[in-house]
Amino acid sequence: MIWLNAELRPAQGALSANDRGLLLGEAVFETILLKNRVPQFWQPHLERLMAACAYAELATPYDSDTLRQAVDALCAEHEPADRQVLRITVTGGDGGRGLVPAQQTAPNWMLQISPAPPPPDLWRLVETAHQRDSGTAWHKTTAYLENIRARREALALGGDEALLFNQHDDLACAAAGNLFLGYNNRLLTPRLSDGALAGIVRQQVLALQSVTLDGHHWQISEAAISRQTTNEAQFILLTNSVMQVVACYIAPEGGRGTSKRQAQKMAAHLNDALPYCNA
Repeated sequence: MIWLNAELRPAQGALSANDRGLLLGEAVFETILLKNRVPQFWQPHLERLMAACAYAELATPYDSDTLRQAVDALCAEHEPADRQVLRITVTGGDGGRGLVPAQQTAPNWMLQISPAPPPPDLWRLVETAHQRDSGTAWHKTTAYLENIRARREALALGGDEALLFNQHDDLACAAAGNLFLGYNNRLLTPRLSDGALAGIVRQQVLALQSVTLDGHHWQISEAAISRQTTNEAQFILLTNSVMQVVACYIAPEGGRGTSKRQAQKMAAHLNDALPYCNA
């Protein structure tokens, strides 16, 4: 069961073959973690979605309260669970082919809920041949082909996730997440201008400004992160809205200083420090 344009309906056959999101990739989306049916960081997610809709010139007929009620109605159609994934997708509607439809079309607003996989204890990051262009990740659109190809290559190389650098050889992100490096008592994340998406959990970690772990004080900030700094990092973390903060290491390990144990301790510390709602 999905919520589509203010109606609950079966997912099968819900969208038309003329949907512009399907035909042309004219669509934006948000992926939100539900804890005991409570959306995490609801307002930041909604603000980012509305900004993406404005960029894509997609109408926004539903306000926050209406969408929150839609989430509750959709949750009632699914078995309760501690962790679920809510996805909100907004497409260009049933305009058919052609870059710009002859007549203005109403967008399709779709909400769907899926099971959330348990967050991993440790993920292996692998450098791939794929490159992230800097300055191209301002909005969360459905144009994910290059991310998919990068993840597939990482899996083929025996990893869990791809480590992506931009055309200037600075660290950008993972295929599906932001990255934080522990380096000289600083917790650093790539700048948006280097190709990182403005991730919601990334924003929450940055808002902490600093953390103290095992008597060591870590300042949290954005920075340009070179390949050398990446290789010399004390530990590395991945953040996204579903997995939250995950400890990582970069493979192969030879010649790298990353500590799995330190990464796991910092990931656990940050997950405890972030303002999740567990109602």
